[in-house]
Amino acid sequence: MEIKEMVDLTNDIVQRYYQNDIQPFLDHVDKRVLWYGPAKGQFLSGRQAVLDAWADEKHSLTFTLGNVRLDHISTQSSYCEVMMSFPVTTHFPEGGSITMDQIIHITWCERKVNRKTVPRMLVVHISDLYQKHKSDNIYPVHLREIYQGYVPVAKLGSRLYFRGNDASDMYIIPDTIIWVESTTYGRHSILHTMDGDFGVTDSPVTLETEHSDYLLRCHKCYLVNPRHITAVKRFKVTMSDGKELPIPEKKYTAFKKTVHERWKKS
Repeated sequence: MEIKEMVDLTNDIVQRYYQNDIQPFLDHVDKRVLWYGPAKGQFLSGRQAVLDAWADEKHSLTFTLGNVRLDHISTQSSYCEVMMSFPVTTHFPEGGSITMDQIIHITWCERKVNRKTVPRMLVVHISDLYQKHKSDNIYPVHLREIYQGYVPVAKLGSRLYFRGNDASDMYIIPDTIIWVESTTYGRHSILHTMDGDFGVTDSPVTLETEHSDYLLRCHKCYLVNPRHITAVKRFKVTMSDGKELPIPEKKYTAFKKTVHERWKKS
């Protein structure tokens, strides 16, 4: 069992699930699967129970995922544990949205199917329990009747892959990156995003080269996302999170011109 393949498969299945494409999820549940849902009292045992539960589901909900982080561990070659965390927004057909933090823990195993070794989900545990509405089965159709309050909606967009300094795998929406800080003497970076800070193995030089559409250098130690610039004043740039970053005097005029050009295109 290749760990990176299992991480990518987990990400693909969950992303597609929240696009209401549930078939990849159903295809990969094991016949002895244990499924713990996010609502209190949601528990299913066995593949057939999962298939029956989802067969009865009808809803008009749509979902949006924010930045995704995946951590993994493997104790032997035929098993793999993957933990995935992200904010997810539930959009209701009559209007309004609710955003909640989600953590999904999946235990993968290998099974023989038609003489082929295939990956199967043995345990699926979704954390951050909320009170289940009496009329709901799987999907939180009546969540707003229980969960009151407003949380900003997660941003839409494609994702960039990064390897975390702690060996995690991250799929970051580029528009959520506010600025980037050089660390470990320029060998690694810290992504300061709308969802928090993430340490990654890429150097600022690599990030500037590979993601020039999203990142612009303002200083040897910092990159900025022009979409999050709120002001460019004499020898400093202010970001949407309030952070002020320095601009070398010799590069100030050129930097300011580039920012204005980016703003015109956006």
